[in-house]
Amino acid sequence: MKILLISSSPRGEAGVTYSLAAGIARGAQACGAEVQTEHLAGKKIEFCRGCDACHKGGMVCPLNDDAPGIILKMIGADGIIFSTPNYINHVAAPMKALFDRTSNLIHCQRLSGKYTASAVSSGSGQNTPVSDYLASYGRLCGAQSSGAVSCGPAPDAAVLQEAFALGQKLAGDIKTRTVYPEQVKEMLARRRYFAEVIKRRRDAWDGEYDYYAGKGWLS
Repeated sequence: MKILLISSSPRGEAGVTYSLAAGIARGAQACGAEVQTEHLAGKKIEFCRGCDACHKGGMVCPLNDDAPGIILKMIGADGIIFSTPNYINHVAAPMKALFDRTSNLIHCQRLSGKYTASAVSSGSGQNTPVSDYLASYGRLCGAQSSGAVSCGPAPDAAVLQEAFALGQKLAGDIKTRTVYPEQVKEMLARRRYFAEVIKRRRDAWDGEYDYYAGKGWLS
């Protein structure tokens, strides 16, 4: 069982948010998960240029930076922990830049069968919009959400215990292939929507069309 922790804290392991996410990781590891961490701080992640190349052919982004390698790790993981500070009620800029580079993951739900969890911190403690966004992003990519944990300026012992329990839940969801019916219903509706879009754009988005055809999602 492989879990990828993606941390967008500019302070890396010294950040409050990472300490919260590390609690989730420890809970998952206690259940036998192997956790790999990608710190976005210091990574080169260029902004999406809207070139549409990732919809064509092999669905690979042509920009030569760190994003494609991280995206491949997302595809290869069984679960993903998203960790970000709340910056003006949104994820930190490096994480948003990474997400903007994953258009074909969204169109083709390339994280289907995976699960996500999130850790969010802020001075205000108003973290629900960010946690909801991260869960929504995962569902757009086909992954179900196991839950979220958040804190204010620093996590206390109770919050760290909550994070540990979330890590155990994430690992359990992966092991048992837990189904959250409302999340699945939402994802299937989005898949049907994109199937129609991709059929209309068959020539321009041939890579995504072939992907859908191979999955039997076009009927």
